[in-house]
Amino acid sequence: MGWWVIARSEQLNRPARLWARRIAWLGVWMGLSVLIASCDGTRQVAGEPVDPVVVVPIEAYRAPIQVTVSSGDTIESMSRRLAGDGWIAWRDALSGEIDSRRLRPGTLFDGIRSPGGDLEELRVVLDQRSELVFEATTQGITTSRVEREVVSEVVRLEGIVESSLFQAVNAAGGRPALAVEIADIFRWDVDFLRDLRQGDSFVVVVDEQRIEGEFYRYGTIFAARFTNKNRAMDAVIYPDQEGRLGYYDLNGHPLRKMFLRSPLKFSRITSSFSNSRFHPVLKKRMPHYGVDYGAPVGTAVHATADGVVTLAGRNGGAGNMVRIRHPNGYQTNYLHLSKYGSGVRKGVRISQGQVIGYVGSTGLSTGPHLDYRVKHNGSWINPLRISSPPVKPLKDDRLQRFLGHALAVLDLLEGGEAPIGARC
Repeated sequence: MGWWVIARSEQLNRPARLWARRIAWLGVWMGLSVLIASCDGTRQVAGEPVDPVVVVPIEAYRAPIQVTVSSGDTIESMSRRLAGDGWIAWRDALSGEIDSRRLRPGTLFDGIRSPGGDLEELRVVLDQRSELVFEATTQGITTSRVEREVVSEVVRLEGIVESSLFQAVNAAGGRPALAVEIADIFRWDVDFLRDLRQGDSFVVVVDEQRIEGEFYRYGTIFAARFTNKNRAMDAVIYPDQEGRLGYYDLNGHPLRKMFLRSPLKFSRITSSFSNSRFHPVLKKRMPHYGVDYGAPVGTAVHATADGVVTLAGRNGGAGNMVRIRHPNGYQTNYLHLSKYGSGVRKGVRISQGQVIGYVGSTGLSTGPHLDYRVKHNGSWINPLRISSPPVKPLKDDRLQRFLGHALAVLDLLEGGEAPIGARC
């Protein structure tokens, strides 16, 4: 009827046509109202109350903010970037939990701001296992620490060297850190740059730790075997009389000896011990009473034996140098250092393997390297030919217990199953 009224209105005068159109649109609106009301299968009855319309407000937007630690950043600089005018309270809260000296570049600060723009919540991932959660409340900023569970599993890995120990460990499914630890265990008997040969092999039984299914780190290496030039060497971890853990062969003899094979873990020999070598700076032939190890500036230099520092300072053409006195008339010298290890000074007692300095190019030097020299009873000797006796062996009563333990561990090296929940 509405459409008919509109059609007929064309034949009417202007005021009549206006009224006709109004009546027509009223009809259309009433029809739509009936259609909408019938969509849910109900029909509005005259006189019944109409349900109120409920308006749900949109939640206020809380903006995320992420800031990554850069070199030179401090707790204060991070607080200013994150919290703006409220940085002081956040600085105090962060300083109570994080040592600014250990603020590592790349650490992520992940926060949320309130609708008003204030920092409301902050998460700081310290490492794969731990994170800190800060939250602003009416009472101040609260802090909680999240520690993820570490799951351990004893695993056995074996591999064959084709080019390097790192390559062999990687091919076996291990991480670079495992190669470093294997080298540490056998460092008294093998120089892993000078002595390594294609076809050498390793077997290792190690505690592999994971967090939420992802690799976290290696724990204790329970046992290891390294075969170098067809010579097999076994290592089993065991505590000595004082409770200090160390590695022993299957007969209970300690692997640790008086001297390490090298003062650098990984390097290359660029010049050997010689009574007549052409000096690259002085341009003449003269004795070279040391072994030069080429390595980048800053590479850690380790004391090859226990002893006492007798010199830590500048020494003419030797540049920055450390000299250590050892038992039985031995003396080691470390030349051309870029800087000294923490706390290394004259009179300080040094332990084998301790970092006493870092590779440099000070003094008469054409490039970064370590010149390592050894004296015995006042005479220079070739460091590569030191006959290094082992340290004290296990006492008889402890030795018997060790041998029983070693037999069980040997089975793991040969491929036996580790007991569930095995620990050192």
